[in-house]
Amino acid sequence: MSARPRLTVDLDAISANYRLLQETVAPAECAAVIKADAYGLGAGAIGRRLLAEDCRTFFFAHLPEANDIGPAVQSAGGKAFILNGLGLYPVADFLNAHTIPVLNTLEEARQWSEEAGNAPAALHLDTGMNRLGLPPRDDAAVVKLQEAGLNLIHVMSHLACADEANHPANQAQLERFRERAAAFGDLPRSLSNSAGCFLGSAFQFDLSRPGLALYGAQPLTGRIVPLSLPYRFEAPVLQVRRFSRRETFGYGGTHTAESDGFSATIGAGYADGIPRCLSNRGHVWLSGIKAPIIGRVSMDSFTADISALPDPESQLHASAQIYGPDLTIDAQAAAAGLSAYELLTRIGGRTERYYINELASR
Repeated sequence: MSARPRLTVDLDAISANYRLLQETVAPAECAAVIKADAYGLGAGAIGRRLLAEDCRTFFFAHLPEANDIGPAVQSAGGKAFILNGLGLYPVADFLNAHTIPVLNTLEEARQWSEEAGNAPAALHLDTGMNRLGLPPRDDAAVVKLQEAGLNLIHVMSHLACADEANHPANQAQLERFRERAAAFGDLPRSLSNSAGCFLGSAFQFDLSRPGLALYGAQPLTGRIVPLSLPYRFEAPVLQVRRFSRRETFGYGGTHTAESDGFSATIGAGYADGIPRCLSNRGHVWLSGIKAPIIGRVSMDSFTADISALPDPESQLHASAQIYGPDLTIDAQAAAAGLSAYELLTRIGGRTERYYINELASR
C-alpha cells in the first residue's frame, strides 16, 4: 500500500445492489442517481457498469457531472437528467450535451420553451420538500407552456421523510403528487428515492431514483436492507508509538490516556474526508480489532488506540480500514453525528481509487 489513502470499489457489489433495487420497484424502471461523482465512488466506472446492467436512466446534479458518462448513456439509447435544472448554464450547453434538464421553476420552463425548440425536459413539482421544484401556484402557467409546445417528457417530485416508513408526510406527498401530476397529462412519473423504493408499489409510478442504496449505505430507519458493501476506504499506519498513562493526544490534548499502551498514527485526515467530528468518537478496523480514534482528527492524519492488539508494533505500514465491510459507513456516520451521504461524498481527491471487476458484465 502507498502512503496515500486508498478507496477500493467492487463493481460487482454495485451491480448486485442495482438488481435488488430493480426487483424491489418492478414493474417500474429503476434509474441510478450518480451525482457527486456517484457519491464519491466514481461516476465513470459505476455508470459504465450500470449500463452493462441495462440501466438506461441516470440523474446528475450539475451539467458538467454528465460529461464523462453522458455520451455512453446517449449511445445506449438512455437518458441523462440534470436535477438542479438550468442553473446558470446556457440552454445550448444542454442541447449540445444531449442532456435533459429537470425544470424547477416557472422561469426555467419559460426559458426552455423559448430557447430549446422541441428538446425534451422534465418537470419537478415541490410536494413538501420545500427545496427545489415548482410550487402549486405555477402549475397552470406551465400547463399553458406545455400546450404551446414545451416538450415535457417526465414529471417528478422528491420525498422528504421516506426513511421513516410510517411518517405521515409520505402519504401526504403521494396524494399531492398524484393530484398535481395529472394536470400535465399522461407523462411518465417518478417520486421515490432510495428509501422510497421500499415504501410499496404505490410510490414507484413509472420510475424510481435510488442513489444512496446503490452504494451500500442503509436508506431506512429501523430496517436493514440486504445491500452489498461495494467500498473499502483505508489508509496506512505511518507510525506506532508506545504511550504512558496521562499522556495527551493531538491538537488541544482532547484525549488523555488512562493507562499505558500503544497508538497508531494513520495517514488520512479531514483533507481526505475524515471529518473532525470523528475525533474521540469514531474507530478504525485494524488486524481484527475495532480501534478507537483518540484525540482530534488533523488535516492529514489521526491517531487510534491499538493497545488491544497482541503485537501493536507489528502494525507499522499496515492498512487501517476506515469504512468498509468490517466498519460500515453507517456505523461511522452514527458515531460522527452525520449522514452516510456526507462521509461518502467527502472522500478526497488525493485518495487513490481502484475498481474491482471494472470490465465485468452480465
